[in-house]
Amino acid sequence: MTARSASRVSQCIPMHPLEFQILLAILEGELHGYAIAKKIEGRQAGSGTIQPTNLYRRLRTMAEKGMLSERAEPGGSHRRLFEITSFGRKVAQAEAERLEDMVLSARRHKLLPNQAGEG
Repeated sequence: MTARSASRVSQCIPMHPLEFQILLAILEGELHGYAIAKKIEGRQAGSGTIQPTNLYRRLRTMAEKGMLSERAEPGGSHRRLFEITSFGRKVAQAEAERLEDMVLSARRHKLLPNQAGEG
């Protein structure tokens, strides 16, 4: 990663939790907003529903930052399809590494149990 790219990534970290969940939801392929919301809600049982205004505001902001690309869904639908960009993938990876560091720190401070097999 170039210094400029690393600088752009670091400007996006830490991420809002919903933004990180959006990137995780579309890692495997493009989805429209409703499908993104349902995928996130299904993964986080008991978290409630994602408000459409909040979701679409985040999608718009993430597209403006270059983390997502969007296009019209084929067939004349008004829905937009969102896909993660290579930059978005770098941001997601950096955020995952940041979160992993936080979990490791919590384990060291005995806030979380050590993983199975660790002393």
